Amino acid sequence: MSGPRKKKDQHHLRIVCPGVVSSLVTSPDGMYCIAGIAEKIYVWQISTGNLLAVVSRHYQTVTCLRITDDGSHFVSGGDDNLVMVWSLASVLQEGQSTQGVDPVHIWSNHSLPVTDLHCTTGGMMARVASASQDHTCKVWDMCSGELLCNFVFDVPLNSVCMDPAEYRLFAGAMNGTVYQVNLFESNSSRERHIKVRETGEDEDATTAVFAGHSKPVTCLSVSLDGSMLVSGSQDQTVRIWHIQSKQCVRTINHKGAVTNAMIIPTPPNLQSSQTKPTLPIQVFKRHLHVPNQWNGLHSSTQSSRNGSDRHTETVAVKLKGTKSEAPKVSTSGTNLSEAELESLLATINQERSSSSSEADIENLSAKELHQRLQQVQQLNKDIFTYATKQILNTR
Repeated sequence: MSGPRKKKDQHHLRIVCPGVVSSLVTSPDGMYCIAGIAEKIYVWQISTGNLLAVVSRHYQTVTCLRITDDGSHFVSGGDDNLVMVWSLASVLQEGQSTQGVDPVHIWSNHSLPVTDLHCTTGGMMARVASASQDHTCKVWDMCSGELLCNFVFDVPLNSVCMDPAEYRLFAGAMNGTVYQVNLFESNSSRERHIKVRETGEDEDATTAVFAGHSKPVTCLSVSLDGSMLVSGSQDQTVRIWHIQSKQCVRTINHKGAVTNAMIIPTPPNLQSSQTKPTLPIQVFKRHLHVPNQWNGLHSSTQSSRNGSDRHTETVAVKLKGTKSEAPKVSTSGTNLSEAELESLLATINQERSSSSSEADIENLSAKELHQRLQQVQQLNKDIFTYATKQILNTR
């Protein structure tokens, strides 16, 4: 980065949730936020803050949540030793009923609480790695639900991740050690027992360790090119490792235990002081959102007349570009002022109040009906043109 950059004002939004959040994940498109609170899973719409679904299928606290790269499915693990795969669309569709959503898969092979999960790329065709206190790390196929491999360690595991190529698996243990396991090797079996010598490699030279933390490793993340590994620990440090040489290249100290760390591309908001988020973040609501029931044009019009916004759901978004870049809108010879618009609205209300009954409409000829239809279409076109001009002029 060349030259000094102006420091942007940091805006913080405090969101109060129904309970202590034990796990959290957002969809790749930034539309939904999924949180684990006690044994329940909450799904919020970020742009509106609406609580869309509450799922309760775990028996104990939900400890970890992960979502696929396409945002179609998410995986949950808990202290009840269970790992569940969910379809996000099904959860949103049946979100009003706490018992109406069934998981796509329920994996109950772990004998102790699940501590961490990892989803590879590929959407529904991805692999899922689960770490547990029962000394095992299991790799699953999300599509078929089959257990692909089971790695057994000498110590309880607290975190797990894979490199983007899915060649290597990294497991963080309770003793502060990070294990590296090669996934592709000759004579591999469904279950492998991982035993590491003091030299740092096992007998087959397929398992290596990253030693440096003095307390349990809480989180792991691999860079996009697969060359660097980041590990966070309860010893209040974050270590950056060079995977090929197994050397720690940097240590970042914190004032408390590190609970999460991950490698992501630099957000555009940090690269330029001119960019702003395109979607707002609202305070999360505590009660389930009930979708509006539209009763036709009459009910919505009547509510708008009464000044009620119960039937209105809008999300404010920031349009890209500046005023100078705003496209010119052709008005097709129509240039309405505010006075003309008020007169137009008065005409619409008059037409609506003096409209004939259904029986009278049936008696109208086809020509008269066609004329009325053309009048309504012209009125709608004029209103749309005026609204478009007002929106573009106020940007």
